[in-house]
Amino acid sequence: MKLHPLISHRNRRALARSAIACAVAGCLAGPLQAAEGPVLRYGIEMELATLDPVRVSNNWETMAAVNLYDTLVFPDPEQGLIPRIAESWEVSEDKKTYTFKLRDGIPFHDGSLITAEDVVFSMQRTLAMPGLSGGYLRNVDPERLEVLDPQTVRFHLNSPDPAFLRALLHMKVLNKKLITANLAEGSYGELGDYGARFLLTNDAGSGPYMLTAFRAGDVAVMTRFEDYPFADWKPNSPHELRLQIVPEAVTNITKLRAGELDAGPLSMAPQILKPIDSDPRMTVEKHAQLATYYVTMNNTRPPLDDVHVRRAISYAYDVNTVMNHILSGGTPVAGPVPGQLLGDCEGIPSYAFDLEKAQAELAKSKYSAAQLKAFNLDIAAVSTSEPFKNIALMLSTTLRKIGLNASVKPARWADIVQAATKPDTAFDMAIYYDSARLGHPSQLMMYYTESGWGAAYPGGGIYWSSSEVDTLLSEAAMLDDNSPEQKRAYCEANKLIAADAPAIFSHSALRTLPHWNYVKGFRADAGAPFFDLRFEGYEFDLDDPAYVQNHGRSR
Repeated sequence: MKLHPLISHRNRRALARSAIACAVAGCLAGPLQAAEGPVLRYGIEMELATLDPVRVSNNWETMAAVNLYDTLVFPDPEQGLIPRIAESWEVSEDKKTYTFKLRDGIPFHDGSLITAEDVVFSMQRTLAMPGLSGGYLRNVDPERLEVLDPQTVRFHLNSPDPAFLRALLHMKVLNKKLITANLAEGSYGELGDYGARFLLTNDAGSGPYMLTAFRAGDVAVMTRFEDYPFADWKPNSPHELRLQIVPEAVTNITKLRAGELDAGPLSMAPQILKPIDSDPRMTVEKHAQLATYYVTMNNTRPPLDDVHVRRAISYAYDVNTVMNHILSGGTPVAGPVPGQLLGDCEGIPSYAFDLEKAQAELAKSKYSAAQLKAFNLDIAAVSTSEPFKNIALMLSTTLRKIGLNASVKPARWADIVQAATKPDTAFDMAIYYDSARLGHPSQLMMYYTESGWGAAYPGGGIYWSSSEVDTLLSEAAMLDDNSPEQKRAYCEANKLIAADAPAIFSHSALRTLPHWNYVKGFRADAGAPFFDLRFEGYEFDLDDPAYVQNHGRSR
């Protein structure tokens, strides 16, 4: 591997280890090597099925991607979006053409420099492959991606999109030469698999950390990129991140309290977190989130094709139990969009837990009681997530009380996502959590339009639409962003969606995150989920006795 002169000697060593560890299979068979500086050991409860930034979908895949890759723009809690790889941009009067000027001298992890060719290639790949990122950028015209010069790109939209710039937070810039040198057979013509196999377990990014080890179902290890231009690395900055997969919630907390981990999973049940809350050496971060829990319903499949059945199921969902006993708290929502994004929007239909109302709705159904009893509804829940499985179990229990048979179907997250891409394979219902990743109503409403059908995400498996909602969303896209008129259009669309109950709208989350006090830097997410878990700004208190005890060495 030829390195650009600006790559430091320290990163030469790290890249050599990465090449040995991940060049072909992307995984390590032996024990992890000792790090050269502080190690942040993070316990996560879900599998990492892929590290491909186009295909990541669960929380921890997303967190890994934001540390491995960088973007044209970057979230800032005070200014909104600020330049990152792009140093500036211009927008046409019709809001359909965006021109970006790139910074000079931004290195990828292998030492080559980012150019306009890399950016256009990354956008082409994002739009061509199935994944959440492509859904967020669906208004970009894939035939009109322009390289104007080595440091300038231009994108054209098919229609104005008020969330486009925020959607760019999900278009990670990839190293074109590295990916095209590692193509496998696939369905993308001369581009083969577009590097999908390589990126399952390797990175081609320019972010603050680079992948140095990956063992599927066990651990992902990232080492800091010493020449990352946007970080002020310090001796006590995390030198290495270890994402350790520990599916059982109690085991995760036990390992955290024993000092085997430095931080633990998000949004665990309050009773599990009590020992952390009472330990003065530890902290449970608590942040209200623009993130909502849902239960999808496949609206193409009987009896979920009946609005009264869907409303009955919504009434049979005990949001208070889910919110306050299974999860870590939050605020009930009505409709797909949390209230913070809608502003003053009153009169949205809601379905507080009420089994009598649920039974009354079933009585209005086109299906007889005997017919309803004959159905057996699947409720998919991520097999490695105790909370998701407990939500599904609670719902199946209450549904039986109103005369609907339902079974919990534990499944891999990747399989739930893939199933959603077709109406005949999408589960009857699926538990999922969706962050308002764009900080905009349009993202959360796309699953209730035909353009969102079959998206590689659980919401893509809803398969519901309304011409009235389509009209309102089209009108909203043409209005000034965040204007009162736009908010009114989104409010009316939210009401129409909620009235038809195409999914269960549970609650917006209170995110909790337990950690030892010697880890500094946890903060709010600036409206861009998981960017708060980019670790270049974190530090260790190396003099904290708990740090010395847990890491087995002094400074």
